[in-house]
Amino acid sequence: MACLPMYDWPEVHDAVDALWAAIAQRLRGAGLSAPERLRRYTDGTTLNDLWNDPNLLIGQACGLPVVTALRGRVEVLGSLDHRVDGCELGDYRSVLVCRSDDETVDLSGFRGRLAAINSRDSQSGFGSLMTSLASLCSDGQFLSGMVESGSHRESLRMVANGRADLAAIDEISWKLGLDHEPTVDGLRIFGRTDPTPGLPLVTGRANIGLRGLLNEAITGAVASLEVTFRKTLHLYGYRSRPTSDYQIIADRLTAAGYPIDV
Repeated sequence: MACLPMYDWPEVHDAVDALWAAIAQRLRGAGLSAPERLRRYTDGTTLNDLWNDPNLLIGQACGLPVVTALRGRVEVLGSLDHRVDGCELGDYRSVLVCRSDDETVDLSGFRGRLAAINSRDSQSGFGSLMTSLASLCSDGQFLSGMVESGSHRESLRMVANGRADLAAIDEISWKLGLDHEPTVDGLRIFGRTDPTPGLPLVTGRANIGLRGLLNEAITGAVASLEVTFRKTLHLYGYRSRPTSDYQIIADRLTAAGYPIDV
């Protein structure tokens, strides 16, 4: 089974499918069996169903679950590089957004306001916001609350429509929003979070011995992907990296007073 769900907006399905086709072709050339099609969580499954599938060959996960619920279940292969300003190869961060007519200058001005988060197990939508707020929570409270939207795209809509005041949005999702989500026109960036290892490509623990072959296939596929598809996905390269790179996520949350549950 293979899945690349994290930036798989309906408008870019063809580009995501093309990326997988290029990876699968190289895997078959190396003598491995690879599925013809990606499995999508819109098929009635959840992200956790995909990540915990015992037949997972290559999947894309979030960094926070990798150091919590998925610890010991998957092995990180690497991260795609989306050339995010201010970040090293394969890293990313979140943009902090509010409505364009909100005159608040920076994060400190949002005391007592409502934040939209895509999920509490999301590094880019929740973890990065919590660590950014840590220095502002001297009295243990800063925001009036958080409402879960279910996706970065819905968080953008909630802020634009006044159902929340701010959100931390994965910067690649923000770029996709600029391309495909009209409500982004009513939003602005007022800050950015610290760089973090990008969304990890992972494999099931049973496939650890295939790590070299899998990474070789991914690297070659990204390099050979048609420019049109790469532009659609804001994709520029690939970085092989160990699972230990993601420990920084757990360390930051613990230092901010949000110890993770492993």
